[in-house]
Amino acid sequence: MQNKQQIVVIGLGVFGETIARELTRLGHDVLGIDSDEHVVDRLSESITHAVIADVTDEQVIEELNIGDYDVAVLAIGRNFEATILATMHLQNIGIRKIWAKALTAQHQKILQRLRVNRVIAPEYEMGVRIAQELNYPHVQNYIGLGDGDYVVEIEAGEALDGLAMETLLEQTGASISALVIKRNTSIHHCPGRAFQIKKGDHLVLGGRLDEFRKIESYL
Repeated sequence: MQNKQQIVVIGLGVFGETIARELTRLGHDVLGIDSDEHVVDRLSESITHAVIADVTDEQVIEELNIGDYDVAVLAIGRNFEATILATMHLQNIGIRKIWAKALTAQHQKILQRLRVNRVIAPEYEMGVRIAQELNYPHVQNYIGLGDGDYVVEIEAGEALDGLAMETLLEQTGASISALVIKRNTSIHHCPGRAFQIKKGDHLVLGGRLDEFRKIESYL
């Protein structure tokens, strides 16, 4: 596990509760905050700390002594004004890293202007992920690195069986890199271009989105 972190999660709806519970399970010190007494009572035994508070009140934020926390996650539901006020209060007390949930593209632009470290659009991001999985069933996972760069995990199907990486790249003209290939219990790091792919291999590839599109017919 990474070093234990102190993380405050503000807003304990389904999204915030899931984050708070999982971070607690992973061994981090989690402070969950919500204005709903029933929600806080229900989670008081499941996460490290849970308190009832109005995060739109700057004095309340200061009294919670969370200025030295490593990360704040704003998972407030549909009250976007509360998200904006809480973001500003957290910045004022010196929180170094703020992740905030956005429900619309407009919310996303506002949060970016407030310079939060990460804007989370859970419904959009999950929608894109599900669409990608439905479109490419062999794509197990992917990570967007920004500016069109991705790391993609693919399970090799019939179209890739017996094909060498260099053959795949020559036939498609794609400029992608094989980072890791897992075959059963064996893991091959940075396999060479001559490495022959077998059906069932898990390939972790890196490259730009437009380059991955060149190998669509093999997915």
